[in-house]
Amino acid sequence: MRRAALTTVIAAAGLFVAACTNTQTGQAVPSAGQSAASSSGTVVPGLSGLKACSLLTDDEAKQAVPNAGPHVDQGEQGGPGTSDCKWSGSVTNGSHAITFGVTVRPGQRIDDMVIKPGGAASDARTTGGRPAKEIKRNEGNGTCIVGIAVGSGRVDINAATSDTTNVACSVVSKVSDFVEPRLPAS
Repeated sequence: MRRAALTTVIAAAGLFVAACTNTQTGQAVPSAGQSAASSSGTVVPGLSGLKACSLLTDDEAKQAVPNAGPHVDQGEQGGPGTSDCKWSGSVTNGSHAITFGVTVRPGQRIDDMVIKPGGAASDARTTGGRPAKEIKRNEGNGTCIVGIAVGSGRVDINAATSDTTNVACSVVSKVSDFVEPRLPAS
């Protein structure tokens, strides 16, 4: 039963990446010395080349989810120029699996986030005052994602659990508090 729940959470986490990717094909990749341009055409040098796994340490991940394992660098999953990093663990006394992660998206703004049927979006501000968008249940119950604006790009923090959506959003909030101070100025 526990293995089935973990498999479901891992599958849902994969859907997070697919759900928030830009469907535009043929995105340009900058050559050496250039910065990536966002969908609005504005250069975001601070996010270009920023690795998602550098924004949260494994020790900090364990503070958000005490049973979290080591990170898995998923590279550019989500499209060229993105960087994706995931952790897995369990919540609620180990009875519910959770997968959570950080994705750097230099070419996508928070307004580019896709809200699916059943998803509930709200505009927000991070602890540090940055504009953000939170989407609950975008991939079903137990899912939460927050996109944080960084210039004309964004950094997504997401969680998927076999527990409640509130638990997923609580983990996202804790991770956001670690990640946000490391983000470049907008």
